Amino acid sequence: MRLDFIIFWFYTPKCAVVVVEGAVATLLSGTTTVLALGLALNLVGLGLLFWLTVTLAVYALPFFVAVSAAAMALDHGSGIIAALTVAIVSAALTLAVAQFAHSMTRLITVRGVIGAVFAFPAGIAGFHLMLALSRISVSSPFWCEAFAYVGATIIAGKAWMQVTFVIGPGGEPAMTNSASTGSDRRSA
Repeated sequence: MRLDFIIFWFYTPKCAVVVVEGAVATLLSGTTTVLALGLALNLVGLGLLFWLTVTLAVYALPFFVAVSAAAMALDHGSGIIAALTVAIVSAALTLAVAQFAHSMTRLITVRGVIGAVFAFPAGIAGFHLMLALSRISVSSPFWCEAFAYVGATIIAGKAWMQVTFVIGPGGEPAMTNSASTGSDRRSA
């Protein structure tokens, strides 16, 4: 009995090493495939993170207004829920008032000022975002600054376009840059 146990004990590891011909190798089981899949998913994740940060940098002014309003509400003795509500309402109101004022005014200079009020903080946020991201992978300070300025310009332009975008009647985008009449509708 004891001899059977010793033979079984020595026999099992040898069989486990030898019995591999029944294993099925699939396309997704190789090391290269797993590494490629991991790299692709990392690139998708980084792309989504970059898109999210650029989209959120556009709303730098409403976010600043929201944080300031929440801090003021907390300073005056309100609770966390009330401060959060004040922050959300103030950010939404800032964005809505700016888009409404931009769509209702006829003066191009006023439209430019409203767009610049939103584009300037977004440009600053975009500059610092791109500067931080470029310092991760670029060693030259000149190229870091160059990428930061390009990123600031792109994000400020995106903020400008976001503020000037107005939905017209019927759910179609309306033109907001009319020359003299102030008419915002396209001819169908």
